[in-house]
Amino acid sequence: MSESAVQAAVAVAAEHGLRGDDPVVLRDAWHVLVHLRPLPLVARVSCGLPYPDGPPEDDVIRELAVASHAARAGAPVVPPSDLLDPGPHRHGGHVVAFWQYVHPRREVEPVAAGEGLRAIHEALADYAGELPSLHTDDLIAITDRLEPSDDVEYLRELGSRQPAGAAQAIHGDAHLANCLPGPLWHDFETACRGPREFDLAALTLSDQVRSDDASRIALEAYGDHDADVLEECLPIYAAWIYASFMVALPRRPELGPVLAERLGWLRENYG
Repeated sequence: MSESAVQAAVAVAAEHGLRGDDPVVLRDAWHVLVHLRPLPLVARVSCGLPYPDGPPEDDVIRELAVASHAARAGAPVVPPSDLLDPGPHRHGGHVVAFWQYVHPRREVEPVAAGEGLRAIHEALADYAGELPSLHTDDLIAITDRLEPSDDVEYLRELGSRQPAGAAQAIHGDAHLANCLPGPLWHDFETACRGPREFDLAALTLSDQVRSDDASRIALEAYGDHDADVLEECLPIYAAWIYASFMVALPRRPELGPVLAERLGWLRENYG
């Protein structure tokens, strides 16, 4: 799949007069990230499979719109490319979007990451574009694909809850793996509307399951928030994540023991 994704990225760039003669795949997963070397340009290419086996096109469109809004406000996000129309473009069954290349360096500094997430929330407070309410619809679509079981029904019920707190545009999956040194937050494809504390749940879930000093420090650096709403959001976010693990099990069986451990933690702490 990555070969056709690379071909799509190179072809679309060439249509705009840009030649990436030495492309390299940075990541091959739900999306394929292609650095079109020697250009400071990264193509984010959908896998080309129709939803639900692949990402819906709306994810790419949403990510560009939300990240562009935050970038214009000066928030610390990986910005869309200014070398060409960032997209979305369609080629060979793929959806292609273009982003500025960020050279990897050192580890993410958690204080800066937490402060940066607050800046993003401030920048997105006036975002008026259409976004889903949390990940409720996505969770229902995921669990509809799974064989019925007590665990599936448990995650569906837990993840469909609606927390308190004022809703606005948020990142939607704001764990530290989605932050580059700088800091620069990225991966806005699951942006949604919800309380800011939903992003803080994503930020701190790893610290709840196992001790994680970095996410704890990032939360402290983020500053004021409603601890009660954060506590409400934790199982809602976790249910969405663990349902996604269930879908991925056939192609990633190594997730089995991790999923069993996380479900045990979730039931122990949230009934």
